[in-house]
Amino acid sequence: MNVVQKYNGRCVDTIDKIRAIAQNVAETRKEGDGLVIVASAMGRTTDKLTRMAQEAGTDIPKREMDALLATGEQQSVALLAIALNSLGIPAVSMTGFQSGFITNDYHTNARIKEINTERVEEILAEGKIPIVAGFQGVSEDGDVTTLGRGGSDITAVAIAAHLGWPCEVYSTAECLYTVDPAIYPQAKRLPSITYEEMMELAHLGADKLETRSVELAKKYNVQLFLGKSLERDKNKGTYIMNNNENLLVEDMPITGMSIQEDITIFTLRNIKNDGKTVAECFKLLGEMNINVDMISQQNTGKETCSVSFSCTREQGRELKKNIDADKAFAGVMVECEDDLAMISLVGVGMATHSGVASEVFNVLAENDIKYYHITTSEISISVTVDMEWKIKAAIALCQAFDL
Repeated sequence: MNVVQKYNGRCVDTIDKIRAIAQNVAETRKEGDGLVIVASAMGRTTDKLTRMAQEAGTDIPKREMDALLATGEQQSVALLAIALNSLGIPAVSMTGFQSGFITNDYHTNARIKEINTERVEEILAEGKIPIVAGFQGVSEDGDVTTLGRGGSDITAVAIAAHLGWPCEVYSTAECLYTVDPAIYPQAKRLPSITYEEMMELAHLGADKLETRSVELAKKYNVQLFLGKSLERDKNKGTYIMNNNENLLVEDMPITGMSIQEDITIFTLRNIKNDGKTVAECFKLLGEMNINVDMISQQNTGKETCSVSFSCTREQGRELKKNIDADKAFAGVMVECEDDLAMISLVGVGMATHSGVASEVFNVLAENDIKYYHITTSEISISVTVDMEWKIKAAIALCQAFDL
């Protein structure tokens, strides 16, 4: 079987775990099988490298941060290649550049412009296993770039799409659950889920897969599988597919819940109500690669309006600096309300099942939980609550919708 396998950082955070993965590959790989392995940095290596950069200097160019962070994945793949070769399985470690990932020059959150897997395919043709460093590429100017949070997922799915192979993503969890079992121990295992639901859950805070990777998988029809590292029984994992035949939309309108912390609601007041300033604001957000949610606009007079949206605290601070420095926003006041959590219910059954929003509001009201902004799509509804009410709200909603 030809397959791309991706291992997250906790799967490779010790030499013993790396050797165990190599041993598992040696025992399960059959002659003629094609296998590409993508690995993240070991454990908390990225956090450690970030702290080291902050200790080295306060003014950190994003180009240099990318050059530093990319070394984490390179360490993992080199060690895994060494472990495989020691077991008699020929393997070759590869950087993002060597595996053909060309990106734009937006450092720390680059986008893939082109993939050339010629070298990867040459290694496969030689009967060897390419061990690819996830999360990274190189710009057209030759600078090392990184793909942002969850970038190794993007690497793995992009290679699978280019080769026309399925992709297996391994972590320390057996599968995807309706909600994080650490918050709600009665959470149910999901044997399958649609691309649309997985994208929505990922976008709204679930950390099992990066949103862009699921989008790529849907676009190029890459079969995705989520499972536990070293577990050979695929029935224990979760498949992501186009049509989820196990979903009974009339009986189960909600498939899962995601919870996102560190939410800040930003409100820009005293904006000229001419459309141009608001457009300029969202152009700036796009240039900074900031994904916003819960957008609302309200007229505050004949000539002014206010705009509210949510993003992370860090993104908001960076945005405020840019607004303060841009003459186009002269006189605009920036307010923020932070220490919030966003709780989202997702399910394709919502498209044909009425009353979900009403039930959400009733549950929150019955439990005396104050909520702030609300946003909906055809398959999701999200509300923001104070962090102190996150657990109570999540459990109440899980019980109401039998998650």
